[in-house]
Amino acid sequence: MGLNKANPETTGILQPNDNDVLCGRGGSINAHAGNEQFRGLVEKYRRIYLNARFKQEKRLIASSIVDEIKALDPPGRFLAKDSATETWYS
Repeated sequence: MGLNKANPETTGILQPNDNDVLCGRGGSINAHAGNEQFRGLVEKYRRIYLNARFKQEKRLIASSIVDEIKALDPPGRFLAKDSATETWYS
């Protein structure tokens, strides 16, 4: 996976924070606090999203979920794991 070496803030993350959303599968990913928060936000917006008639509306709803995650303290990030280094990156 191509890590962005120029920005250490987004690469080589050893310990995700509780607001981070971890990409992947499995029990440990699903049980992560940030993923649980994310699923709660998705559920909160679900009915509005399903009733949206236009793609632009749906994009705005999805963007607002991402914005809410990023506005948390500490800010939430969407992270994937680099299996070669066993670190997380965004």
